[in-house]
Amino acid sequence: MSAIPQLLPETIDELEKEVNTWVEQDDGFLAAEVTPDLLEIRDLLQSGKKEEAKKRFVDTKVKVLKAGASHKAEPMAWNLFWIELAYLAIILLLGYAIHKLPEFWLWSGLVTLSAKTAWFGALGGIAVALYGIYSHVQVRDFDAKYRLWYLCKPVIGALFGWFVYLVYYVGLVSVQGVNVDVKTPAVPYAIAFLAGFSERFTVQIIDKVMQVLATWQDKPTMGPRTY
Repeated sequence: MSAIPQLLPETIDELEKEVNTWVEQDDGFLAAEVTPDLLEIRDLLQSGKKEEAKKRFVDTKVKVLKAGASHKAEPMAWNLFWIELAYLAIILLLGYAIHKLPEFWLWSGLVTLSAKTAWFGALGGIAVALYGIYSHVQVRDFDAKYRLWYLCKPVIGALFGWFVYLVYYVGLVSVQGVNVDVKTPAVPYAIAFLAGFSERFTVQIIDKVMQVLATWQDKPTMGPRTY
């Protein structure tokens, strides 16, 4: 701990130089985020609050490292962005084709309500993937290790959309607090889109289903009386 007063000012200077390189790359966002932190760290150090200064320095250093990794991964982010747009174009074209040619032999008889909810679930998955790419690149914390998540999200969204609607349709879970009939034409599509968009929403529904099934399992059954 005694080495902190000597080492920390030097490491602050090094970190500030690293931030300045981002300014040279016309990335004013990171500089605007980090510069006030560096000033606060210096103030804390000068006022003798060494441990607090060290903690803020570590947090700021992590922010800069994440920003550097995000910057390096931006080409991958753009590739994923175009892939998601390709997914979107494919499902929109598929939806348009089915709407115009409902009796085409390739999908005749297959376009049921379940298939439509899967379509809206996939749409929700694409929407959240596009939003995720945009938001993480904007705040400089895009993580390349989630590449597979972005690639699989439309498929996962389709499965979640179909499953969650099925749960509502069979009555395992009900829509509470609103006067909505789950069998109203537009409601299944809204539920499916939300399920594809939000994994948290789907996990909450799965938890509710498990609670319902556990309650059924715990109910006493009528049988021969035992003594």
